[in-house]
Amino acid sequence: MANNEVAEGDTRQRKAIGLVRDELSGLAAPQHAVTIQRHARTLGYQYIYTVRPPHDTPDPIGYALSIATGLDVTAIVVYDLACVDSQPARVCEDFDLETVCPATTWARVCEDFDLETVCPATTWARAQHPTSIGARAQ
Repeated sequence: MANNEVAEGDTRQRKAIGLVRDELSGLAAPQHAVTIQRHARTLGYQYIYTVRPPHDTPDPIGYALSIATGLDVTAIVVYDLACVDSQPARVCEDFDLETVCPATTWARVCEDFDLETVCPATTWARAQHPTSIGARAQ
């Protein structure tokens, strides 16, 4: 089973961590931490830890991703997209991303997605109905 996957019928709770960046949240950082924790629990996550990268960390997102990997969590919860420098794709390479404001789920990328496996009829459909762009010019 790959990292972050839960087998069908498994009753274990998915785990999440929060990310609070003090330089972005400012005086609201403690309130953001509480709100993130509450949001994660509302979504059914087992909340593990709030990551607050040191101020001198050159890559606070990478810092949080490393901790998330070590704790084998399913999701990272942030107050807003500014916490991940408006780059949800960076987190979603390995984890789900949950934002509090607005309340949004950014799903983890499925690396092994194969359209032919999921929907084998697409191969037949493409073969029977090729695109006709440029065909009329002949």
